[in-house]
Amino acid sequence: MGDKKIFKHRLAAVAWGLMIIWWGIVVMIDPLTIAIGAIGTGMILITASIILSLRGIPYKAGNIEFGLIAIVWGGLDQARHMIGLPGGLSFALLLIVIGAAVGLKPWLSRSEASPENRPESV
Repeated sequence: MGDKKIFKHRLAAVAWGLMIIWWGIVVMIDPLTIAIGAIGTGMILITASIILSLRGIPYKAGNIEFGLIAIVWGGLDQARHMIGLPGGLSFALLLIVIGAAVGLKPWLSRSEASPENRPESV
């Protein structure tokens, strides 16, 4: 158990390090947009969760959710940028993606109260 905890801690440190380096690269290199930074951030988060899953180590589902939100928002924002729409729409797109994620989550996840998970009463 201790080895898994150590691995999880080290992987988290590596993921944070990669994200900070990635953000620095995005800010430093002009053709890269914040949208590309968001996509890369999402990919790092999801990759770290996949690595933990493959090793049989529990991971936070929130990391996958945040990663997907970052990828979807980044993709939409990059499309906005390529079409030439104003930059102010970027924040609006982020709010729409977060709102959709929050609103769809109950429909996409199994709840504890679903009939399949309820114990039969005697």
